[in-house]
Amino acid sequence: MTARLPFHRTLAFRTVAGVLLLLAAVLAVTGIFITVLAQRTLDAQLDDAVRQSMARSAAFTGGDQVFADKPYPQPTDGPDAAGGSGANGGSDPTDGDGDAKAERDPLEAPGQAVGVLSVEVVDGQVQRASYLTPQGVAQDLPQQDVDALQDMNLTERVGAVKPEEINQAPLHRVELSLGNYCVGAVELGAGGGSAGNPGGAPGADQNAQRVVVTGVPTEQVEHTRDVLIAGITGGSAAALLVTALLGLWWVRRSLRPLARVSSSAAQVAALPLESGEVAVRDHLVRGELAQPGTEVGDVGYALNLLLLNVDDALQQRNASEAQLRQFVADASHELRTPLAAVRGYADMLRLSEQLTPDGRGALERLLAQAQRMGGLVDDLLLLARLDAGRVPDTKLVDFDEIVAEAVMDATAAGPEHRWILDITQQPVTVRGDALQLTQVVGNLLSNARKHTPPGTEVRITLGLEAHQAVLTVDDDGPGVASELQDHLFDRFARGDTARTFQDATAKTQPGEGSTGLGLAIVRTVVEAHGGEAMAQSPLTGSDHGTRFTVRLPLA
Repeated sequence: MTARLPFHRTLAFRTVAGVLLLLAAVLAVTGIFITVLAQRTLDAQLDDAVRQSMARSAAFTGGDQVFADKPYPQPTDGPDAAGGSGANGGSDPTDGDGDAKAERDPLEAPGQAVGVLSVEVVDGQVQRASYLTPQGVAQDLPQQDVDALQDMNLTERVGAVKPEEINQAPLHRVELSLGNYCVGAVELGAGGGSAGNPGGAPGADQNAQRVVVTGVPTEQVEHTRDVLIAGITGGSAAALLVTALLGLWWVRRSLRPLARVSSSAAQVAALPLESGEVAVRDHLVRGELAQPGTEVGDVGYALNLLLLNVDDALQQRNASEAQLRQFVADASHELRTPLAAVRGYADMLRLSEQLTPDGRGALERLLAQAQRMGGLVDDLLLLARLDAGRVPDTKLVDFDEIVAEAVMDATAAGPEHRWILDITQQPVTVRGDALQLTQVVGNLLSNARKHTPPGTEVRITLGLEAHQAVLTVDDDGPGVASELQDHLFDRFARGDTARTFQDATAKTQPGEGSTGLGLAIVRTVVEAHGGEAMAQSPLTGSDHGTRFTVRLPLA
């Protein structure tokens, strides 16, 4: 099983992240578009409100008939026509009291909104500057605000328009101590009349410059814009959060079939494909998960094709291996009879015939090679039987006695080595085939003797550990070549001949030699007894030496 991927690398996370990025981009573009459109609409409404206030102020203070046909609100006759005024009152601008018209405050025009400011300038002199408080009372405008308006030239004639041009009047944004305002200026005749209107104050200079500046606060527009931006931002964030949660849930739910396909693949990967009969077909993806036409179905179908191909290959391999094992077993069995005959006739010749020294030497070599071939045949036959699944003939075996006897034999066969035996005082009893276990220990000691130089110390240790008998064979020889370590227990695996330290003279045992089957028999027999065999080279903390470890379950 592979390690689990970090969450940020999963397909579900990346899919949802991609959708969220796309949605965020769409919401951002939409929000910007809505904000710009709303801002333009609000600005247009604000400009219209400013122009309406300018028209009210001009009509209320000047009485020009030019506004009679305009869409702006006109001053109405009130019960106090003789000169009544106020935020909600008004008087007839055409009555005979011209002085009253000239004295009217533009803020008292009907319909003026809270916060509206008005500045009247005659011949460059500010006559009145006030604004309408939330209580509907006109209050003097701070001098710094008057100065700000004068600095913008709004109080000058060049910055004002005629009453009939109010619809095209230029408007300006200005930051005052009272807040941000949108203002415009209109030019009236002296006494409140226009150039063509005799309704001004009697006796007033008709050539005098009279400018009325009107401003409307932008607070409401700004507040509406801020609320809109906050709403769009909050709504977009909420939409992204809900999309992330629901999207992740939905994507994970949609990917569950793919997880089932992955589980089938993982189960097959955990099977011991390297040996034995393996039922790969039992782990095929079933049902609609293997029907082509969908993403998951295509993956399941392709996986099934792969598994079927692997299953066919395994069956062919198993059949081939079975034939090979049967051939090896049959050949080994058949070779035993002629080999026995060869040894028998050789012995008969040695005992019954008078041979020359050369002939007797040749006969001894013949017997040694026949004995070696007999051992090889026996080894092949043992491996073939174990490969075929034949269970060893198990019974209670004193494993400590087998080890002790094997060390005695190894000491006699290799007196040039230093053999050290360390066996636990407790009885070590296992269940197994005594002959096969004897062969295991003998092969390990023979391997240490053949592949280490004379004088090498070989330490054999037998102990108990966690309900197991643990046998270790350590030597301080040159160790195992790195390229051979992964194949030590393979059949016919043989190291460099330069590492075989056999005495080619009289110390060489008759019929001895490396067939490459000794360690293969060790692992096969040990695993057949429910144990395990391992090798380590070099030893820990050293650059040489080899350790073989065999673990067998106690009886």
